[in-house]
Amino acid sequence: MLRELNTFFGIILIGASSAQPPLQPYPGRAMKQPVTAVGQGGHDASRPTGSITRSAGATLWSEDFENGMNGWSVNTLTGPVDWAITSTGNTGGFTPGPLQSTSGFPGGHWIVADSDLNGVPGVLENTTITSPAITGLDTVSTMLLRFEQSFRQLNDDQTLVEVSANGGANWTTYPVNTDIPGNVSTPGAPLAQEIVINISDALNGGSNDIRIRFHWLSTEGYTYSWQVDDVSLVAADDNDLRLLSATYSDWSTAESDFASLPYSIYPLNEVRPLHFKGIVMNNGSEPQTNVHLVVDVDGPGPNDVTLTSSSIDLAPGQVDSLFIEGFTPVAVQGDWLLDIQVAQDQTDDEPSDNSIAQRFAIDEFLFARDRGAMDGDYDNGGDAYQLGNWFHVQDFDDVLTGIDVAVSDRTDAGAIINAVLYDANLDYVMETDEHTVTNSDLNHLGDAKFITLPLISPVTLDQDADYFVAINHYGGSDEVWTATSGTSIAQTSLIQDVDGTWYYIEVTPMVRMNFGPDVGIDGPQAGFASIGARPTVFTSSCTAILDLSRPARVGWKLMDPLGRTVATGAPIQKGAGHHEWDIPGGDLAAGSYVLVMDVDGSTTSTRIVRAMDR
Repeated sequence: MLRELNTFFGIILIGASSAQPPLQPYPGRAMKQPVTAVGQGGHDASRPTGSITRSAGATLWSEDFENGMNGWSVNTLTGPVDWAITSTGNTGGFTPGPLQSTSGFPGGHWIVADSDLNGVPGVLENTTITSPAITGLDTVSTMLLRFEQSFRQLNDDQTLVEVSANGGANWTTYPVNTDIPGNVSTPGAPLAQEIVINISDALNGGSNDIRIRFHWLSTEGYTYSWQVDDVSLVAADDNDLRLLSATYSDWSTAESDFASLPYSIYPLNEVRPLHFKGIVMNNGSEPQTNVHLVVDVDGPGPNDVTLTSSSIDLAPGQVDSLFIEGFTPVAVQGDWLLDIQVAQDQTDDEPSDNSIAQRFAIDEFLFARDRGAMDGDYDNGGDAYQLGNWFHVQDFDDVLTGIDVAVSDRTDAGAIINAVLYDANLDYVMETDEHTVTNSDLNHLGDAKFITLPLISPVTLDQDADYFVAINHYGGSDEVWTATSGTSIAQTSLIQDVDGTWYYIEVTPMVRMNFGPDVGIDGPQAGFASIGARPTVFTSSCTAILDLSRPARVGWKLMDPLGRTVATGAPIQKGAGHHEWDIPGGDLAAGSYVLVMDVDGSTTSTRIVRAMDR
């Protein structure tokens, strides 16, 4: 179970754009939950055999733990969790399953730090496992460390790889798994993920006493596990570029708005220039020349194009960024497939790590950040919460009619939800009708079923402006688990805490904007009823106004800035014509209110403001 704490509609004037101070990461603690696996699933440690003259890419040393520890030593500084040899893997109650490594699965052995089995909540875990001296490699100055792993993050566990070139006197640290959010496993877990680290900078030109250390650190205690196998040192190929990461729309917290976020779905009138970026590393032993980014764009129909960046040269071990600007997709509905590659003058010896595939879509009315299929969920242990995403609207006269949300199968049928629209200052703008969750609304892993929640009244959005949309759970005994899909850049997806403070999270809630003209259009929008109020800014009272072209049953409620109903009028039958009645405001707190009228079961609304007393 995840536990994130927040309150409903507590408004704090902070956000993620440059006009506001950056938010802090959410401090709430994720709770352990059962794992649904989505994957399929002896060497001498002293001196390597064979000639000291190595061929490029050759394995220089390896360990698969089939002969036990084989000279590896465990040092546990704090806590009940030790590195250990295993043939079963993580065996606590919340297991991702045994590591499906090359040599260890099925029937083999590997190493594991198993916090799920041995950890104690609140007790610090700090344990390392260190190789014996790896000698005879002093003539090799460029080297890669490879290993296979499976890891699941709870909150802030650290998985560190440390390398020493002087027998353990000094260590160079390489953090891994830093991009894994809470309650998320490495891709395909328990299927092994191969990690490759260029450790040349730790060797200082070569070493005759290399030590490798895997370091598990959990300040929380009783979390999940880190499983490792098939550790090897590999001579760097002569020519080996690696595309470390890529995006079709680069965004950073230094930007003034959210226009350049990599949206997964763009509405037709919100298509905008893309900003390609690739981070590339020279993992080889030779300089690489004319290094450039190539993007093959496969759009709907004939809309295909190949884009190329300017070029750079990369020395061995050097990391740099490549950019492509100025491309705007044609506003055509459908999927756009991207093959982002890095190329150079030399023939790459390991081309398999030179490309990354990505995609986005263009839709008539939808605006989305999530990747489309549920890969996790988020809740608050039954407490009220709001969870959502930032968007940037660039066109004029965009009318938001609804907010689409998705909930997971751990949501209780019968739970009541709605969704909320905020402006760039996180000030309340409008909310949707309430919805009672049914079994048909629930998503399993891989599903993409959305609930379309109509806004109480459609909102014309400002041009070139940021907006935030969030799902809202009122709390109570019924739990609501919001479906998530993909990861979010810090500051771009938010949750609200119990004190009204907004924090950022690093998974993407399945919460979308919907500009469909037919969302929620019925009853009053059909033309037989119109409402208003005068004065719209008042201190003692205001007058509600209703014009009906035919008889209807009418009720009303007044909602405060926290979304609470503060006044109501019971439904009564009214005839066709003009109607007015007073809404007392003397006891209301200053602020913005929404007057909602129910006309024959359909709702429409108008905004009024209770001014401060003078």
